[in-house]
Amino acid sequence: MAKSLPPLNALRAFEVAARHLNFSRAAEELGVTPGAISKQILSLEDFIGARLFERLPDGLELTLEGRELKESISPAFEMLGGAFNRFSRRPPRTNVVRLATVASFASQFLVPRLDAFEKSLPDVELEILTSDRIADLAREEIDLSIRFGAGDWDGLVSCELVAGLLVPVCAPSLLDQVTGEDGCLSLDRTRLIQIFSSSEWRNWQEATGLDLPTAARSYIMEHFLVALQAVTSGQGVALLPEIIVRDALEAGRLKAFSTAIEWHQTFHLAYLPNAERQPRVRSVIEWLQNEAARHA
Repeated sequence: MAKSLPPLNALRAFEVAARHLNFSRAAEELGVTPGAISKQILSLEDFIGARLFERLPDGLELTLEGRELKESISPAFEMLGGAFNRFSRRPPRTNVVRLATVASFASQFLVPRLDAFEKSLPDVELEILTSDRIADLAREEIDLSIRFGAGDWDGLVSCELVAGLLVPVCAPSLLDQVTGEDGCLSLDRTRLIQIFSSSEWRNWQEATGLDLPTAARSYIMEHFLVALQAVTSGQGVALLPEIIVRDALEAGRLKAFSTAIEWHQTFHLAYLPNAERQPRVRSVIEWLQNEAARHA
C-alpha cells in the first residue's frame, strides 16, 4: 500500500520556509506565528524520519533531504497556484452575471447602454465575454449568452431578442450614388458587402422586386463588425441586422436606402433551464429584453 501523505499544512509550511530560509518570514506570508511554522516542520520531520533544516547561528540551511523535498514539491505548489489564479482574480459571484456574446452585439448594443444598465441594476456586476466561439454553458462559468442563429440549441432555453430583420444601409456620402439623380434605386455604382453564405442580397431582390446589377461587385465579409466598419467608411452597401445598425441610423451615421427584409436568423438569449432561478440573472434577462424592444 502506498504511504499516506503528510498533513498538507505541514507541506505548505515547509515550502514557504524553504523559500525564505526564515521561519518568521514564512509565518508572515502564511499569517501564522513562527512557533506554528516550527511545529509544522517538526511534524513533517517526524513523518519522513529526517531533518529538513540545519539551525545555524546565522539562520537556516536546508539539509540534503530538505533540498530534495523542496525540489520535488515546489513545482506542485506552482502548478496549484497557476490553476487557482484565474479564480482568485474574479470578483465574488454573489452579484456577478457573466454574459458571453459576439463582438458586434457587445460593441454596438451593450457598450453604449452600460450607463443605463448601471442605473437600472446598480447591484449587479456585468462581465461581458466576447468570442466567435459558442460558449458551452453547461461546462463554463457563464450565466447567459447572446447568440446569432435560428435559436435551436440543444439543452438551452432560447428566446428571440429581436425580430430577424436585415436593413439595407450605406454611409450618408453614398446615398445619392445609390439612389441616383432621378431618385431611383440603383446598386450598380457601388459594391455590395455580403455577409451570409446563402446570399442575403438574393433574398432582398426577391422581397423588393428590385434588380441587382448583373455583374455586381462585392466584398464578402464574415463578421458584422467588419461589415459595419466598411459600410460606415463608405466602402459599399450592406444588409445588416437592425439591432446592430439601430444606433448608427438614429445618429445619422448610416442611412437606410430601402425596406428591411425578414431573415431566418437573429439574436437570441440562450441560457440553461435553471439560470432564471437566480434573481440577478433573471433581472439581466429582463433588462436585455426591455432594451432590445425599445424603439424597435
